[in-house]
Amino acid sequence: MWSGGFATYKDKHPIYIDIAMQAGRAYKLVLEHPERAKEIRMRVNAPLFCASYYEFEAQFFNDPILVHERIDTPVKSKYFNTKARKDVYWKYDGLLSGDSYPLPEDNEMKALCDFNTSKYDKK
Repeated sequence: MWSGGFATYKDKHPIYIDIAMQAGRAYKLVLEHPERAKEIRMRVNAPLFCASYYEFEAQFFNDPILVHERIDTPVKSKYFNTKARKDVYWKYDGLLSGDSYPLPEDNEMKALCDFNTSKYDKK
């Protein structure tokens, strides 16, 4: 599993590490099972939606805005950092090509975080 989340985000709010680690777990699925792209697509996208909730939507649900920059892009660039890994990612991505996929509703994004979010709720 990618462990760069801590080093990259240790000086930011702890939610950055939780989201980065979720992204690492999801990208590991891509490396292990790119042929299952349509099956794992939502798990791979979930960290982006989780981060988006805490960057944009949280305020509308009385939760704090905790994310102020992209998390998934730096994690993705570190995870797919060799030609072989990029090739696997492009295989995964190609298998998703040509279809359309619904986005989660704003009120569903928080539930896509695969960690305990209650520690970040307003008290």
